[in-house]
Amino acid sequence: METPDNKDVEESKVLIIVEVIEYILISVVSKTIIKKSTGNISMMSFGSGEGLTEKIYSF
Repeated sequence: METPDNKDVEESKVLIIVEVIEYILISVVSKTIIKKSTGNISMMSFGSGEGLTEKIYSF
């Protein structure tokens, strides 16, 4: 199952996250699955040893 970049996924559709986002060794990969004026939903995959710094958003 593949979703085009910067496109919303179908409403009410079940997603298997590991089939939607790539895993790249020693990298952080981010993919936006819903982008609306009220907020976005993104998913991320982390290579071994990688992490995420804390960020605060208004949504």
